[in-house]
Amino acid sequence: MSEGKGKKSGFDNDDTQKSTGDGDDDERRDIIDQSRNHVPTPQRETTIMNFNSSELTYNGSDRLVFITNGEPIKTIWKRILRKDEPWNQNNVRIFVSSTLVATDHKTGYEVDEIVTELGNPECGLKRLKEIINFPSMSCDAGLVSDVLSFQYVVLPLLSLFTRTAITECILEKYVHAIFSAVYVSLDSFLYDKVMKMLETLVQRNSVKDNRVSAEALLSRERYLFIPSSLGVFFLIIVRLLTELLRRIKEASVNETMHNIANDLYRLKTEYQQSIETQQISSSDPLTSNLESRNFFFTILEREMKTMDKMLNNDRKDLICEQNPKAKSLSVKLDQLHHKEMARRVDAKRIYDPPGELSKHGKRHDNDFVEISEISIIPTNEEILCERPPFLPSSLRDSLHFLPDGAARLLDTQFRLLREDLLNPIRGGLSNLLAALSQEYTSSNSDVKLSKEFKKIQDEGGRFSYNNGDENGDLQVYTNIQFVNITCDKRKGLACTIRFTPPKIDAKDKLGRKVFWEKSKRLLYSSLVILILPNPNSKKVNLNTTSINNSNSYSLYFGVVVSRDEEALSKDEFFAEIDISFIDPSIYPIALSEFSGFGKRTLEKRFMVEPIGVYLEAYYHILKTLQTTYPFSLPFKKYLAPNFDDMNNDDDENEKIGGGTNGNTLDIEVESPLYTRAPGFQFDLSILCKYKYNLRLDVADESTHDRVIKNIVKYSNIGKSPDGTTYGLDETQTKALISSLTREIALVEGPPGTGKTVVGVQIMKVLLANENQRTKIGPILTICFTNHALDQFLEHLLDENITNIVRLGSRTKSERIKEFNLEEICRNRPRNKSRSYSLALLYQSIETIEEDTQKLKNTLFNNRCMKWNDISDYLMHEEARFFSKFNIISEEDLPSWVLGTDVEEGFQTYNKQSRKDPFDEWIRGGDIRIINKRKQLLLNPSKSDKKNEKTQNQNIFGILTTEDYDVDISDNESQVDYYTIKWIKNYEEPKSDRPLEELLNDYSIWKMSMVERERLYDHWRTKIYKKFVEKLSKLQKRFEEIRKEIDNIHDEGRRQVLESCDVIGMTTNGAAKFQNLIKSIGPKIIVVEEAGEVLEAHILSALTPSTQHLILIGDHNQLRPRIATYSLSMDSSIGKNYQLDKSLFERLVNGDKAVKIEKAQLLTQRRMRGEISDLIRYTIYPDLIDGENTTKYENIRGAQHNVYFIDHRNPEDNSGGEFAIKSHVNRYEVRMVVEMVKYFVRNGYTKSDDIAVLTPYLGQMIKIRDALAESFAVIIDERDALNITEMEERQQLRTYNSNIETISVAPKKLLNQQVTLRTVDSFQGEEANIVIVSLVRNFSKSDNISTHDSIGFLNSKNRSNVLLSRARKGMYLIGNSDLMAMKSKEMWAPAIKILRERNQVGFGMPIVCNLHPHCKNIIVDPDQFEKISPNGGCHENCNISLRCGHVCKNKCHLDNPKHIGVKCNESYCLRLHPGCNHPCQRRCSDDCGICEFPVGNILLPCGHILQNANCRQNRNKGRVKCNESNCLRLHPECNHPCQRRCSDNCGICEFPVGNILLPCGHILQNANCRQNRNKGRVKCNESNCLRLHPECNHPCQRRCSDNCGICEFPVGNILLPCGHILQNANCRQNRNKGSIKCETLVSKKLLHCEHYKDIHCSKSVNKVNCAEICGKLLECGHECPDLCFECYERSKRKNTSIIANFFNSIEQTTHHGKCQNICDKLLLCEHTCKSICHGRRKCPPCKVGNCARKNNTCSIN
Repeated sequence: MSEGKGKKSGFDNDDTQKSTGDGDDDERRDIIDQSRNHVPTPQRETTIMNFNSSELTYNGSDRLVFITNGEPIKTIWKRILRKDEPWNQNNVRIFVSSTLVATDHKTGYEVDEIVTELGNPECGLKRLKEIINFPSMSCDAGLVSDVLSFQYVVLPLLSLFTRTAITECILEKYVHAIFSAVYVSLDSFLYDKVMKMLETLVQRNSVKDNRVSAEALLSRERYLFIPSSLGVFFLIIVRLLTELLRRIKEASVNETMHNIANDLYRLKTEYQQSIETQQISSSDPLTSNLESRNFFFTILEREMKTMDKMLNNDRKDLICEQNPKAKSLSVKLDQLHHKEMARRVDAKRIYDPPGELSKHGKRHDNDFVEISEISIIPTNEEILCERPPFLPSSLRDSLHFLPDGAARLLDTQFRLLREDLLNPIRGGLSNLLAALSQEYTSSNSDVKLSKEFKKIQDEGGRFSYNNGDENGDLQVYTNIQFVNITCDKRKGLACTIRFTPPKIDAKDKLGRKVFWEKSKRLLYSSLVILILPNPNSKKVNLNTTSINNSNSYSLYFGVVVSRDEEALSKDEFFAEIDISFIDPSIYPIALSEFSGFGKRTLEKRFMVEPIGVYLEAYYHILKTLQTTYPFSLPFKKYLAPNFDDMNNDDDENEKIGGGTNGNTLDIEVESPLYTRAPGFQFDLSILCKYKYNLRLDVADESTHDRVIKNIVKYSNIGKSPDGTTYGLDETQTKALISSLTREIALVEGPPGTGKTVVGVQIMKVLLANENQRTKIGPILTICFTNHALDQFLEHLLDENITNIVRLGSRTKSERIKEFNLEEICRNRPRNKSRSYSLALLYQSIETIEEDTQKLKNTLFNNRCMKWNDISDYLMHEEARFFSKFNIISEEDLPSWVLGTDVEEGFQTYNKQSRKDPFDEWIRGGDIRIINKRKQLLLNPSKSDKKNEKTQNQNIFGILTTEDYDVDISDNESQVDYYTIKWIKNYEEPKSDRPLEELLNDYSIWKMSMVERERLYDHWRTKIYKKFVEKLSKLQKRFEEIRKEIDNIHDEGRRQVLESCDVIGMTTNGAAKFQNLIKSIGPKIIVVEEAGEVLEAHILSALTPSTQHLILIGDHNQLRPRIATYSLSMDSSIGKNYQLDKSLFERLVNGDKAVKIEKAQLLTQRRMRGEISDLIRYTIYPDLIDGENTTKYENIRGAQHNVYFIDHRNPEDNSGGEFAIKSHVNRYEVRMVVEMVKYFVRNGYTKSDDIAVLTPYLGQMIKIRDALAESFAVIIDERDALNITEMEERQQLRTYNSNIETISVAPKKLLNQQVTLRTVDSFQGEEANIVIVSLVRNFSKSDNISTHDSIGFLNSKNRSNVLLSRARKGMYLIGNSDLMAMKSKEMWAPAIKILRERNQVGFGMPIVCNLHPHCKNIIVDPDQFEKISPNGGCHENCNISLRCGHVCKNKCHLDNPKHIGVKCNESYCLRLHPGCNHPCQRRCSDDCGICEFPVGNILLPCGHILQNANCRQNRNKGRVKCNESNCLRLHPECNHPCQRRCSDNCGICEFPVGNILLPCGHILQNANCRQNRNKGRVKCNESNCLRLHPECNHPCQRRCSDNCGICEFPVGNILLPCGHILQNANCRQNRNKGSIKCETLVSKKLLHCEHYKDIHCSKSVNKVNCAEICGKLLECGHECPDLCFECYERSKRKNTSIIANFFNSIEQTTHHGKCQNICDKLLLCEHTCKSICHGRRKCPPCKVGNCARKNNTCSIN
């Protein structure tokens, strides 16, 4: 470690220089020359100091091997690393020394750089291997270049490996590479060389190099570590081996590793004995200082024990795995052990261990002995398994396959916590599947499901079972459909699922979005299960409910990875969510749906979401418990003692105070390891603001009592409201001292005793500058809730502790937001190297996204696979099929069919429409074309005008249209004879051969459509498998890259955390960020509200570096919350598991743990004595009331400060949907609301004055709705979420139904805040007055029955919280008899106390605070409004008002200061202060401005105001004079003013006669304003004399108008076409080219010989010829059609499809049909009178008397 900065190096030469001396001179000659005469800082003194420092207990080598003043060589390692030639000893020495200096700091850019370089296989890693495999190593290497010195080179190298900058670095990829390189050379390097060198030094009892002295070496190389103690070698090697065991899984079973450990134990014993017998060199600092020696060997032995446990942890398993007989023997021994235990506890018949240990075999595919092998997310088999899971009991003598110890503790906590997660899911799914399977397979019409369940199947909804006792409800979503596969840089691969959303009232998108934003459904990281029907399900026996009798459905577990409210709300009938599935077998199903191949009905496809549990709250805790090594768990001997081992352990017996007693083991708790350093003391002066010198010697217990007295006497930690200072009381001080002197400390704080105050003071002491010299690092502060964490951190800010960092983004405190880790990281400067690495990784992720997109496009864009999709597969797997598609021979298929040869007569494609053969093959394009061609050839007679409608189309487009016929009979001669013959002989294939035969037949064009589809499906299936493999590889690759990205980000976060003093997080956050926390290695952990935290949460927060754990809480208040009642202590079954027993409570009671003495706070400063008695005589017998509580005033308006309002109004039996989960008592709702109003009217209006508590959420909702009519109701975030859940459930299940409300007294808005909470969410908070609605009462009869229950209130812990929240007054509403009968331990004595004080009765006793004789008892809530409408009584107020009159209103305590009260007396005696005139208004009115009459007054204008008043007299200047004869003159022109005296004269309008305008015209009758603004006057004269600037023509517009464009007439002009334009103007003359000539001219038309008269400017191209065609037709007549009709017809005919097809029709003119009379001479010599019929035979003669009429008379 660099102790300071020396002079900068002058070294710049990169060339290695040689010398002829006793060694090689290297590139450090300049440094050597500069420092030759400099005396280095004695490293021995620093080493001695470090041996006495707390930092010796910290991991790593930072305080063991260091370079003093090494700043000049900090970057030399980079230059040496770049050299290509082999290294010698000098190169290695300076390289290692330089890297040691560079890694002095735990984090930073230099650390990132050195880790990435050392772990780079192409650079640093290669050099490390070169050093490790150096040819020779010696303890007497001297300065020889080809031998490494063990003391001066290898020891620093080993310390480099154990530098915390490297071991705690989160860049795992590179760090793991470094340690892998060391592990690979375990034999050749560590065992064969390092251990032999160590043995040599131990035998010598010296660390000296016999070939060179330390002085000579330092004179040559200043920047060098010279070891002074052999102990350093042992500690460095042990820490290196421990790191290897932690990182390399197989290291624990490596024989060489065990050999090294054995040698270490042997050599350590020899070394320790030689030191103790003074045989070793006196230069070793451990020789002379006994205290330092004991401290050092304590640390060494502790770490060697840890190493030993790591080594032996897996050795037994290895023997079992390699030797089956040994395994069976082990199982047999375990079974014998279990039988013995079973006999002791009589539990043999029910004990069924997990996995292969069970005599019945494994329960399912996720039933393992090792918890590390168990998947946290359940499997299909596990959910459907009917055997109960293995749940270990937490009781002392319970059966377990593991002995007492850390492994058993972790196993028990993991299995019970996981069961808490799975039990509701398993129960809900099992019942749902049983119901679905029964309905799915039922063929009996009598077997019908309930109407409600049928509705869930059709529309979705909430599925409940077992009355909801186990939180096992499921939210069911229907019509599940896969619509997409997504991949992005945050969530990786996921499937987008479309489903039918819940029905809600909102119909518009905004309303649906608001619903999803408030909803707790499908939150990020929620667990969901897809239930899909199996296509070939089996029938079940309808007489059984076993779900295992059916395989109707398959389950697929997934996690929500993206929740987009837009996607959820965009449509009324469907919503979309992104799910990442655990089982990859879901992908083939999804892929089939994407491509349209696997068309399935959406019925009976469900997605379900567990309601009672949230995966995110469990997952990180469980994952941490899984991955925690038992040997690395700190405080094992307290948390999980092995009772048998500890009783037999001589060392431990010395510390046992009372031995074992049943389940309890009393062991003296040791001081924190870092405080055991010689001479360690805590400076406590900060507690008295440094006015006194207070110190605590942790090791000297005899001084602790004196320190406690001094702290009580001198401490000064704050000021009370009256300004007096206060300090810590005696119990608080004892708790503080206990917390500082015990490695596990328990501080129990009953309600109101100031637990948080003690916690803050502990933090102040630990973070005091005087105590930071130990460099203890950041303190980890853990709270159960975000709210509690924010409060604690705010208290630290109040104490000026500002170097804090909060992990997690769910803070509601504005003060804390700026300390959020992500916010701090966002504002830090970016590291260029890190940014570059991230850019490369994100680029790799983009590549994965692109690859995923390509796969997706293949499926989405082409519903049927195309040639590009399948060609690669066929080329490699089916080469012959590939060749058949790739090259189509004439023998396989004529080229004209698919247009493969454009020279053939049958050309079916042009180049633009060519399609690939595979596409035509699968669609049967060849068969369709040939059949159509065959139809056209065999049936040539059909023809219609569709030809004309499809002009310019390709013939194939027509031929592939089923309803189109083409006549090609006249052109048949154009087609090759053999082609026609082939077409006529073609027969469509109709065969139906099996797949096996098709795979061996390569005549693909002779396959039928059925066969083609069969072969295509086979190929598609094969390709889909490859798709799934590709997706799995992409997912795996993505996770690897994402892990690297997270590591880089975490390394940046680690830098922030390393530099802070306090890290704040919740228990769930501690598990979520476990890797980050482990890299920091916090030595001290402080847990607030520890009694409310699950033990598993605290265990997951502990790291191997933890040396000090302080638990602050109260196990008599709320216990930890769990989801499964059968695991809780309130359940008869749950007493075996006690999952909700906190670690705090377990250690206090010594349950299967060491009983640790708690420090109890006894002075409560919250409750008045009447309230604290209720918990003093039931739970806390030693509780003392603080002096401040005796000074509380009585509650205004109440006869008693504490009262139980007894009543017999039954609970609501029609609680609707809420009745399932909660209870409601409507009488208490009304009573609570009216009591709140009453107390507010009595002056309790502050935000913390009144709090309403109730144990039930249903009651809370009713009270909230009723209070909201008059107050602003403040609800806790946790309660709000639960309320949203219940209201959402009500909305979903009572869609469009009416909700019953509770009527309250008439509304009178009181703009005050009222706190409303459930009991559970109010722990840790308080209020002046607490009103408690107990809810529970009679349900059916008038008598208390054994069936009536008080539910939650039977919990002593919850009742304790409920009764201890009030400061000054508490009022309970409920059934006192029922409470006392059902709760003998808590409520019975509490109610007895209240009865003895006459504080129980029917109704609320009230009293008027102003008239004490007015007392009443309110039984019905409506009486409040009648008896005390304003908080008082009905007597008159009679209090004197400020005016002197008496208040005549009724008593109104809601307004004691008479604010707003009006005195209605009519005679007011007040005088106006300015003039002393009498007030002329009512007493209650404001006197206002004096209006007293004062007569006539003279105004400033000179006029007289008649009958003026006082106000006008005092404000003469503001009085408006209404005289019309104003004599004022305008200042600019001196014209007289023409307005009223009081008006503003304004602009002068005085007449001035005619004036001359600037344009030269005269303005008649102008005024003064116009005369002064002549330029702005518009002249309306029409004779403007201006000239146009372009042409000098006169302007023809008004004088005031713009002249515009000149339109002056210029006569006739000649246009460019040669025509004359008559009467043109100037504008036309200047723009002749743009004028359209309208002269008629005769022009020849484009497509005929006719001429037409058109305008000169019009083009002939768009003119249709309207002349008669007149050309001779083939019949000899003239064409009667219009000329342009013949042209259009010809244009269509010349491009007809038949002409295009046969290429045989010339470009000729096509005329219409002839309409003339035929007039041909018939054989009968008459003329044909029919319409001309061309060359066809004339019809028979139509002359009536024709002789040959009936004979042949027509002619051709």
